[in-house]
Amino acid sequence: SLLLSTAFAITFAQEEEHSAECKNALAACESDLECGNRLAPLMAACTTGTCQPQCRMAVLNVYQNRLGRALMRSDASCLPGRDELKTCNFLPLGSTVHCSLVKLSCEADLECNSSWEAFVSECEAESKKGACPARCSSLLSAVTSSQNGASFATCSCTDKEDQLCEHLRDNVIGTCTKPLSPSSPSIPNSITEVPSSSRIHPETSEDVSASSSLPLMVPTVLLLIHRLL
Repeated sequence: SLLLSTAFAITFAQEEEHSAECKNALAACESDLECGNRLAPLMAACTTGTCQPQCRMAVLNVYQNRLGRALMRSDASCLPGRDELKTCNFLPLGSTVHCSLVKLSCEADLECNSSWEAFVSECEAESKKGACPARCSSLLSAVTSSQNGASFATCSCTDKEDQLCEHLRDNVIGTCTKPLSPSSPSIPNSITEVPSSSRIHPETSEDVSASSSLPLMVPTVLLLIHRLL
């Protein structure tokens, strides 16, 4: 009896921790056939605490459903894998969000998607080359200034076979979000520039006159010696 009472108390306490927003969103998703089918793999895969690819794919799959998005945008308190979702940055309203989830969130919003499509169409090729012209930087700023694109600036990837996310983070947007490297000190590159220590200083007038008179003095001295002999 005491054991049952304890179990009931724990269950009741856990139920109290579930927000009404999450419970309503979960009920709506489970009552919808498509959303429920997408949700089942998430319930099973996101309980290991290791950010496995199966959990990531399940989260992205749920988020592409309208009712699934409402559930994922709640505090997730009623989901069994809420701790893993937070740890792996799989919650769209977290302080740091998985880059692929940010992309889906942006694409689901008209304003953000419009700016994102403009950036990708005009700048993806440049980004792959490691270049970020001013036009591309401006387009990406329009994305990150929108509510659903702001998390692009700090988005993350897992360490579990997450190549698509890494490409998005490091190549597509990374070129325009990485901090600029400190500029190197300016070094004169003119081939006409001569270091001051090695410059030839002009001769003074005394030096010029002394050196120019030497050729005249030599024949005179020789003539005097010849007469004396």
